[in-house]
Amino acid sequence: MRTSAKHLFTLSAFVLLTACGGARSYPKDARTVIVSLDKIDCSDCGDDIARDLREHPGVYDARFDRRKAEVEVVAAPNVDVFAAARRLAAEDGFEVILGAGKGRYLEHASFPDGADVRTVVADGSDVPDLAPHLASGKVTVVDFSAAWCGPCRKVDEHMVKVFSARTDVAYRRFDVGDWDTPLAKRYLANVPQLPYVVVYDKRGAAVDRIAGVDLARLDRAIVKGASP
Repeated sequence: MRTSAKHLFTLSAFVLLTACGGARSYPKDARTVIVSLDKIDCSDCGDDIARDLREHPGVYDARFDRRKAEVEVVAAPNVDVFAAARRLAAEDGFEVILGAGKGRYLEHASFPDGADVRTVVADGSDVPDLAPHLASGKVTVVDFSAAWCGPCRKVDEHMVKVFSARTDVAYRRFDVGDWDTPLAKRYLANVPQLPYVVVYDKRGAAVDRIAGVDLARLDRAIVKGASP
């Protein structure tokens, strides 16, 4: 993408200030606008919007908050931030809402009626012991994920298929919120990526621990966990 000379100058000044340990400095008439991203499916979408907004003439900075699904933009007063963000979002097939507190990720997959599915934690709060959340007499798939994690949705979609074929499986979802939450610090200290899935057999013993998307391995772990 093309970058204006004005933006390059502003960006260079920002980098220099940061490198020297100084605070960010913007023109006195700069204004801050927050736009919420509606029904996005991954944090990369928000990062891309912020990056493209930083390329826009008159925009001094743009940062995506993946927990809130919002972009905070610092720009010159003559820049229509909302219009620029809306145009960029339309290219990716989602919407932008002016103002904070309105960002949303796509809803989770819909599971068959009667499926043993439960979201235990949705905000990254601590769960000292997973044992009480395992389903007695069933294979329990424990899924550590986050709303902003695109690959995590593939596990959800796959579990829909699993429940269409099996009744001896339970699914327990733990939304970690981010990498610095109490839940993440307890269970993800040595985990390189999300999703992180732990499969327990019918007796509550861990069968496999899978970082990243490996659906074939997940299926094998479920079969193993269901074995007598």
